[in-house]
Order: sequence, then structure tokens, then C-alpha cells
Amino acid sequence: MTFSEPAFIGKRIEVAREKGKLTITVQQKIARWQEAFLLAWLSAWTFCGLVFVSYFLKAADNSEKFFFGVSTALWFFFWWRIGKVVLWRWYGKEIITIVPGELHIRNAIGKSGRNRVYQSRNIFKLGPLKRDITSFLAFMDQSFWVMGGDRIGFSYSGSKVQFGKQLTPDDAVRLSRTIDHALKEISKQ
Repeated sequence: MTFSEPAFIGKRIEVAREKGKLTITVQQKIARWQEAFLLAWLSAWTFCGLVFVSYFLKAADNSEKFFFGVSTALWFFFWWRIGKVVLWRWYGKEIITIVPGELHIRNAIGKSGRNRVYQSRNIFKLGPLKRDITSFLAFMDQSFWVMGGDRIGFSYSGSKVQFGKQLTPDDAVRLSRTIDHALKEISKQ
């Protein structure tokens, strides 16, 4: 395998080959109108939090302070989750790297993100995940306001690993075939 210019195998999937290495990047960008809705949601949620904080600071007795303190803590948890999704949609990408003997998967927001390393000899049953299209939770998992929606998976040392966030079924098939082929080709080197 020699160096080649990056190629797209799907709308959001970029593949770059180097000698003994394959790097796949799955972009997480969404349409502008979806970004606008996410920002509106984050702005409205921020306003609600500021109201909770102001009531907490003005509370006269301990029961009111307790109520607004707990409400503010719950608000902050969800504000953090919404903010993380906004950052994921602006700067997020899944980076899948295949080198001899290893598969690396990293969910990166900008340059940060934890790299998970898997030994290729322990990877079994790599392929697209089956989804129940009638399930409400499966529908929610594919929504642009969440970070979930993994579409590819494999068995690894008794556990299940999932990745390929919110890919179309066709893109999931193409990506899993590309990874499977690269694992076999690079392990021969």
C-alpha cells in the first residue's frame, strides 16, 4: 500500500492511504439549519440556567436554596451535554487508523480525544449493526442533537465495540468493507 491522495467513500468518510497505514476520517458536520437549531437550543437552555442561578442567589430560606441548587445542578449537567454536542458537530470527527496489527479509533473534538487501540488478531464479526427501524430509541439515536448512533461494530475479547456515528446504511457497509480489507492487507505486511 503506497501513499495516495485522500478519497471519499461516502458523503462524510475520507480515506487516506500511506505505506503500511490507512487513516479514515468520519466528519460530523450537519446542515446549517440543524446547527442553527442546536445553537438556539443551547441559547435557550443557557437563559434558563441563568434564571435558576439568579433565583438561587436571591433565595431567602434554605428550602428554596436547596430546590434551586438541585435544579441548577441538573441544568448544568444537561447544558454540558448540549454544549458537547454543539462542539462535536462543529469540530468533531471519528478517526480510524489501521497499522500493522492494530486498529485505532478516536472520537476527536478538534485535536483532543481518547485513542482506543485494538489488536487486529482479536477483532471478530466486523460489520454494520442491525437496527430496528420501528424503534423510537433507534430513531432518537440517529438524531442530529445527540452524539450517538453507532452503525458499525465488532467483537473484541468478549466485549462489543461500536463506532461509525450516524452513518447511512450504505456508508456503514462501505466503511466496514474498507476496514475489513485494510486489516487483512496491512496485517500481511
